[in-house]
Order: sequence, then C-alpha cells, then structure tokens
Amino acid sequence: MPSFNKAIKCTTLIELLIIILCFYSVYMVASFYGFNVDMEWMYAVIIAYILIKSRKYSAETNQNIFSKIEFRYVFLIVIVNVFFSYGMLYLANSINIESFLSFNLIPSLKNLAFIGGLIGTVLISPISEEIIFRGIILNRLKLVVPVNVAILISSLCFGVLHGSIVSAFVFGLCMCILYIKTDNILVPVAAHIMNNFFAEALFYLDKDAILFNNDLIMITITVLAIISLYLILNSLKIEWKFLDKK
Repeated sequence: MPSFNKAIKCTTLIELLIIILCFYSVYMVASFYGFNVDMEWMYAVIIAYILIKSRKYSAETNQNIFSKIEFRYVFLIVIVNVFFSYGMLYLANSINIESFLSFNLIPSLKNLAFIGGLIGTVLISPISEEIIFRGIILNRLKLVVPVNVAILISSLCFGVLHGSIVSAFVFGLCMCILYIKTDNILVPVAAHIMNNFFAEALFYLDKDAILFNNDLIMITITVLAIISLYLILNSLKIEWKFLDKK
C-alpha cells in the first residue's frame, strides 16, 4: 500500500489549515444558498488529500499493523474506554451537565440514514481524526515541545472538539500512546474504529435509553467505569515512564 504513515508525517499544520479554511469557505457559500454541507465531507477531503500525497512516497512493506503491539492490548484499551465513557455519561446525566461530560463517541449523525451515519461515525471520523490529531498535530508538536507535552496538547484539542473533554481527553491520551509505541497510524485508527463501532452499536440497541432507566444496570456500568479508569490511569502511568526514557 502507499506510504500512508510517511505522507501524514510530512503534512504540515499549514496544509491542514488550508484544507479547513477551504472547506469552511465552501460551507459558507453552500449555507448561503440553502445547502447543508456536513462535517464528514471535510474529513473525507482530508483523507483523500493524504492518500493522494502518499503516492509520492515509496511503498510500505506488508507488515502486520499490530506487529509491534498485541491486538488484545489494543482491544482492552478500547473496551475500558467504552465503559469509562458510558460511566461519565451516566454521571453527567445524573448531575445535569451532559453538555460538558457527554459520551464523546455517541453518533453525531442521528438525523442521517442509518448506513450513512454508520459509515461517517465508524469509518470516516476515526480515520480523519487520527490523521489530524495523532498524525499531524502530535507529530508537529513533537518538533517544538517534549513528547509528553505534545500528547497532552493534542489530546486536549481532541477533547475540546468533541465537547466531552474528560472522556475524549483520556481516549486521546490512549490513542497517542498507541501511535507513538507503534509508529503506525493504522493502529490507533483500528482502535478508534472499534471504539466507535461499539458506541454506535450500543446507541442503536438502546435508542429508548433503557440502560439509563435501569438503576441496577447503571450502577454496574458505573462500577465498571471506575475500574476502567483505574486500569487506564495505571497503563498511562507505565507508558509515561516509557516515554520519559525515550
């Protein structure tokens, strides 16, 4: 396949900014004439840009994307983040601050067709967000600040974009670690896709919010969320020490 990873590393913040400004120019014009241009179109343009740019670089080997890290470790990170995010959502609902701590991975495409929403949430968003926040922003920040600081800033930006600062920030930290450990953007992309798939499935299976109306289930999820947070923080502590030695 084309050198996707190298193309991302060679993409500057200026290039990303130009794409965003061009999209918003189109968005403003389209809105003026009564047309709605969804954010997923910008994400698709960013992915297309990287794919086109990657043609300039030599082909990668057919190395397994999980060759530097066990798949079960990636899967565990996804599961604990899902539980933690749902626990935060329940807490947010309980104290009525859902807009601040809402589940960062609840589909934003509720009004679109199911298939369109599924593609946007499970494929386009994870790929483009990993390219933007881990592939471009993290790599560029690493050139001017220590890697730990770059991780914190890029994860905070990721959380602010989602409007769910706590859960998205923690998820961003985990994705940064996966990317730095493997030096392969496809690993956090795969994790992000799995994460959004589980979130999408839970969302559509619980459209009537039955889970949130069952105290026993939500208490169980909250307990699992606390356990998940402990596992996440413990893992981040270990990885942070690893980064300090690099």
